[in-house]
Amino acid sequence: MSDKAAVSVAVRARRRTPTPVTASQRREGGAGYLLIAPTTILLIVFYLFPLAQTVYYSFTNWNPATGIADSLVGLANYADLLRNPEFLRATANTAIYVAVVVPCTMAVGLFFAALLATPFRGRGIYRALIFVPHIAPVVGTALVFGYLLSPLGGVVNYVLSELGIAPIGFLTTEPWALLSVMVFSIWQGVGYSMIIYSAALANIPVSYHEAAKLDGAGPFRRFFSISFPLIGPTTGFLAVTGVISALQVFTQVYVLTGGGPLQSTETLLYFVYQQGFVFFDGGSASAAAVLLLLCGIVVSVIQLRVLSRRDAVELV
Repeated sequence: MSDKAAVSVAVRARRRTPTPVTASQRREGGAGYLLIAPTTILLIVFYLFPLAQTVYYSFTNWNPATGIADSLVGLANYADLLRNPEFLRATANTAIYVAVVVPCTMAVGLFFAALLATPFRGRGIYRALIFVPHIAPVVGTALVFGYLLSPLGGVVNYVLSELGIAPIGFLTTEPWALLSVMVFSIWQGVGYSMIIYSAALANIPVSYHEAAKLDGAGPFRRFFSISFPLIGPTTGFLAVTGVISALQVFTQVYVLTGGGPLQSTETLLYFVYQQGFVFFDGGSASAAAVLLLLCGIVVSVIQLRVLSRRDAVELV
C-alpha cells in the first residue's frame, strides 16, 4: 500500500472514531437545553398546538360557540370555500391589497430614505415624524383617518367641497373604500421601510459615490447604479416581511370599513373572523386560516428562491 493510500485510510478511520464527550461538555449541553426550554414550551403551547388544532378543526364541523366538533367532514370545508363567492372575493381583495400596498410602501420608504440620507440640520425630526405612524396605535389612527374621510364634516371632503366637488363617501362606496384602506396602510408602513432603508444606505461606503462623481455620474445615475443594487438584500427582506404582514391585514379593515361596502374591502383574515366569531362556522374559518397559511408559505418560498438566485453583494 502506498503512503498516500495509507494516509487516506487513516483519515477515514479517524473520521469514524467518535470524539469522546467530556463531563464539562455534557453539563454545557444540559444548560443549553435548560435555557431554551421556556421558549420551546411557549412555542409549543401558544403556536404549534393551536396550529395543529386549527388544521384538525378544518376537517370538522366545529362550532366555536359551543366548542363542539362532533363529526369529521373531510375536505368538505375546503370544497365549500372554493365555491363560496364571498371567500373568492376576499381572496381577490387580499391579492390586490398585497400587490399595491407592499411595493408602494417600499417605494415611498426608499424615497424618503434617499431624500434624508444626506445629513442636515433637523434630519432626525423629519425621520421621527415619518416613523411615528408606524408605532402609533392602529385603532386610534384608523379612527382619526376615518374622521378625516367622513362625508359629514371630514377635512378631505370639506376641501373637495371648497373646490366645487361633491362629497365622496370614501369608506362607504366602491372603489374608494378599498383604496382608502390601502392608502392608510401605506401611510402607516412607510416609516418602517424608511428606517430599514436608511440603515442600508448608511452602510454603503462613501468612496463608491465619490468615485462615481469623478466619472461624471449624476445623483440619479449614482443612486440607480450604486445604491439601489447594493440594498438588494434589504429590499428582499422588506418584500418578504411586507407580504407576510399584508396577507394578515385585519385591524384596518375592521375599524375603517367593517369589510364593506358589499364585501368590497373584506380580506381573508376578516373572512376568517366573520366565519368564526360572527357566524360560528369554525370548520370553515379554520379551513380558510389553513389556506391563508399555505398561501403565505408559498409566496414566501417563491420570493426567497427568486432572491437567492441573485448574486450576493459584499461591501469591502
